[in-house]
Amino acid sequence: MKNLLLRALLSCLLALLASAVGATTLRKIDVEQELGARYIVGDMLSMLPVWPLYQRDPAIPGQKPQLSGYAFESVDIEPVRGYSGKPINLFVLTDTEGNYLEVRLLEHREPLFRAESGTRKIADFAAQYKGLSVRHHIDIKGPQAAVSRDSQQAILHGVQAGTVTARAIDKTMLQSVNTVLTLAPEALESNGASEGKRMTRRASDVDIRSLDWAQLQSRRMVETTRLARAQIEAAFKGTRAAGADADAASHPDELAIEFHVALVSLPQIGRNLLDDKGWRVVEANLRGGEALLVSESGPLSDLLRGPRGGSLSFTLEQDGKPLPLRQLGYDETVKLPTDSRARNRIFIIDADTPFDVTRAFDLTVRLQRRYGPFPTMVATAAFPLPYRFHGWRATLASWRDSDWFEVWQKRWWEIGLLFCALAVLSTVLLRQHSVTTSARRLRRVRVPFLLFTVSGIGWLFQGQLSIVNITSSIESLAMGNDLRFLLTDPMTVILWLAVFVTLLVWGRGTFCGWLCPFGALQELVSKTMRVVGVRHRRIRHEWDRRLKWIKYGVLAAIVASLWAAPSATEILVEIEPFKTAISLYFVRDWPYVAWALACLALSVFVYRGYCRYICPLGAALAVLNPLQRWGWIARRDACGKPCQTCRSRCDYQSISKEGKVAYQECFQCLDCVAIWQDDKQCLPLIQEKKRTMIAIVPHKEAA
Repeated sequence: MKNLLLRALLSCLLALLASAVGATTLRKIDVEQELGARYIVGDMLSMLPVWPLYQRDPAIPGQKPQLSGYAFESVDIEPVRGYSGKPINLFVLTDTEGNYLEVRLLEHREPLFRAESGTRKIADFAAQYKGLSVRHHIDIKGPQAAVSRDSQQAILHGVQAGTVTARAIDKTMLQSVNTVLTLAPEALESNGASEGKRMTRRASDVDIRSLDWAQLQSRRMVETTRLARAQIEAAFKGTRAAGADADAASHPDELAIEFHVALVSLPQIGRNLLDDKGWRVVEANLRGGEALLVSESGPLSDLLRGPRGGSLSFTLEQDGKPLPLRQLGYDETVKLPTDSRARNRIFIIDADTPFDVTRAFDLTVRLQRRYGPFPTMVATAAFPLPYRFHGWRATLASWRDSDWFEVWQKRWWEIGLLFCALAVLSTVLLRQHSVTTSARRLRRVRVPFLLFTVSGIGWLFQGQLSIVNITSSIESLAMGNDLRFLLTDPMTVILWLAVFVTLLVWGRGTFCGWLCPFGALQELVSKTMRVVGVRHRRIRHEWDRRLKWIKYGVLAAIVASLWAAPSATEILVEIEPFKTAISLYFVRDWPYVAWALACLALSVFVYRGYCRYICPLGAALAVLNPLQRWGWIARRDACGKPCQTCRSRCDYQSISKEGKVAYQECFQCLDCVAIWQDDKQCLPLIQEKKRTMIAIVPHKEAA
């Protein structure tokens, strides 16, 4: 039986190794074969890896071909990383207005979709973008969602268990097309003039989330200061300019002047407030500096203009030091819901000015009134215009504009349930003695939690951690990138944070024993089979010790392949059945399903055999287990000498003959803690109980 099972495992693994996705790189001839009947394909631009596309109007004989659009590979423009940490490559055809004319999948390395059927799912998802544009607001729903679209919005069906992949494609489309539309016209004009020079994306032209007025104000990107009539009059009290506003006494609280202040040099603010002309003016004058917009409106605003009225001036200080302001010659309409007669000023803080935009600064408006028979005398009153968009507010705003923040918002209830589960688990482990007062009580806690781990964390939340998380992170860091691509999967991030915390306190077993959905599934299958009379077999300790080294060999092979044979890494990680059993609900090609079922079958005969002997993720956590700071499982001096009860009943065989717990192999089932408290199973307690009973037996005197 054992040999047959091992042969089945080996044959399934070999079948998995047979599937791989090849790389694709297009040449001009490939693009011509694809589009030649519809377009004239120009040479790739020297400064941008894009093929310009031209068309002739058949109604105009001899007409020169007109620029119609662009064709490109997305990986050359915006290599947005998917779940694997590697970019998804798309062939994109767009017109000059940003309409998606064609989208085709060229290559991907997503571990969940390596087989032909999986690749077809990603290709079908990408094909939905045909007919949409960069102006569409796109919402990605579930895999069975009905597709709908209009001139502004579109609902697309997602990919089962491929949330990160789908969002990576969506971001790839938006960023790559925006980049091409921004840079390609300039590259066409200078094509061949700077051979070998590659243009880079101007970040200010893309990735800008559309924000309305309420959102700009709630984030403190725009600050509003309102001055009432009485407030201004009070500031001029005691000067000869007092009393200029005759209505101040009768309407003291009425609005006199309203100011809006915004740091428009930041693209997420400037692009949402200024029109295209205004933004071009700001960009042309920044030269590495910053720009402040001050909008002024209100009844008294007009009174300040003219030869007899007065004027306004503005000063800027930081750390008590005055900083020079240079006003632009721009006073046109901005996207502010204010009086159409509002006056808009843009001030430039030059790059050579010691101004730190991330720290607090003081902007002040000075109101000047003229008085006397001839308007030559001036009185001045100063009012602060506070602006708080700096420091943590700016950081928070950048987070809220990130793709991952929207995902976390939509999954708030799942995140809340996961945190509740982690709180329950922490309580169980901290109060282990009260939870394990009896084996029955422990089962009542552990079995429901394992059921939640499989159904909730695994199948519902898609929170199965994987060795792919580690390999993709290593590859990303080795290439000088960061780990932000992981943030689009909140369950993964939260669980990894829980793993790192619990490694310090309890060891690797907290995840492997309680939070791993596939591990929990194995244990539940084993317990179910035990109820019907099929019991697992205990491996001899010598063989158990040797077999546990297999998983470290698997881990070493995967990590080494990252440098020695990167293409093999994608194949080697398929030794994990997690994706098939948990992420894809066993709906996958037969070799993957057979391998997952074989691993579950192994757990029937060898308790959690995959976890103990094969799992590379478990091996990686075991390697990190020395981070654990103390041994927390209760032991007695008699444990191991002479008592061997815990060792003989430990299904994971992680207790040595001397009674010590090997925490790197312990799954924290707490069975040994329950035995340690049971005076019917723990030998030292049994002996103590006998001595106590003997001591209280009354002595019978001889007759």
